[in-house]
Parts: sequence; C-alpha cells; structure tokens
Amino acid sequence: MSGRSPTPSPSPSATDKPAGSNDRVEPWASIDEAAAHLGVRKDSVYRWIESRGLPARKIGKLWKLKLSEVDAWVNASGASEDDAASAGAAPSNTTRPRKPARRDHVVMVIDDEALVRDTLGDYLADEGYRVLLASNGAHALKLLATAAIKPSVILLDLKMPDVDGWQFRELQLRDTGMKAIPVIVLTGTPNAAVRDAAAVLRKPLRLPVIAKAIKTVIATEEEEAAR
Repeated sequence: MSGRSPTPSPSPSATDKPAGSNDRVEPWASIDEAAAHLGVRKDSVYRWIESRGLPARKIGKLWKLKLSEVDAWVNASGASEDDAASAGAAPSNTTRPRKPARRDHVVMVIDDEALVRDTLGDYLADEGYRVLLASNGAHALKLLATAAIKPSVILLDLKMPDVDGWQFRELQLRDTGMKAIPVIVLTGTPNAAVRDAAAVLRKPLRLPVIAKAIKTVIATEEEEAAR
C-alpha cells in the first residue's frame, strides 16, 4: 500500500450539473416591474394579459410574471407595433389611430377588486368613454347621487362587501333618477340572475367582449329613445 495521499476528485463543473438545474430560481416580477422592463404603461400589461395571452399567474389578488417569459412572448410577436403604440411606446413607422371619442357616454364600473376596476377603467378610457369607479354598491349609490352626468351603462359585479350587486340593483330600481340606467352584470357565479339586467357576462372576462356588450346596450337605448 502506497503512503501517498489519494488525489482529490475535481469539483463538478457547470457542465456536470444535471440537465435543467439552475443556480437560482427566477423571482416573480410585479406588474410595475414588467411595465418598466418593457417601457410601457401598466394598463397595457393588464390588457395584454387579458386579451393577448401574456404569460402571468394570479397569486392572491395580484398578477405576477417571469421576465424571461415576458421576453419570450414579445420575441414571438405577442406585442405588435399597434400594441406598442397604444402602450405609449414609439412604433417604428406608424402611429396607431386613436379611437373616436365617446365622451358623451359615461360607464360606471362597480367591483370590489381594485385590479378589475383599474383594468376596466383604463381600457374604457382608451376606448373613449368617461369612467366612474366604485368599490361596492354603497359607494356606487353615493357617486350616482352626486354625478353631474349619469352613466349610460353600469358594469356590475355581484359578490361585494357592504352592499352587493343584487342589493345595489334593487336600490337602484327604487330610485327614479337611477332606475333607467341599464346594467351589465359581470359575474363568476353560475346561473346568477339579476332583475332586468341588460346582459350577463361570465367571468373570466375578455375586454373586447365587454366593449361589444357596452356598445350594444348603448345603441339599443339610443334606438328606443329615438322612437
């Protein structure tokens, strides 16, 4: 037996690591961080999640993203030049035309989730509407009582604290100054029914579907008023 010490084995190199292993796990990014990373507004990130399939996970009530997945989505043409123009980034050659203003129409959004309210508010403002935001039915009733211009349509969530959607609708119908305002219900509750609702849209929601429903309801109201 030799008296020499055994030669130590070399440390494994990066190439010796099992396939798929990582030195560290990529952290989750917030909407603010993703917007700063892309150089766009937050409402554009929300819109891309809702309508363009931007990879994101909802953790609790907050959206979280992996910046590597965001980059892969952008590189796969997830965000087009038209999207960039609407987001506030400068497109290469053209500028996206703005939607015709509908400032004579006000849309009220009643939802207890701030993310839903803000997303819908930003989207509808970009569509040319004036927007009123309320966190529950009681808040909405206060806003309606003092609003200089009454909404053309109300987007109504059902499950909310204090005064929920069903209670709001009953109170609205008792008020002569509010009862004529049509209501579009936004709900994840199966088989939900609301008295005399103009439409019921099921969650998860798609922004273009909501926009189409608003236009249809407003057009119907204007046709009936013209008769």
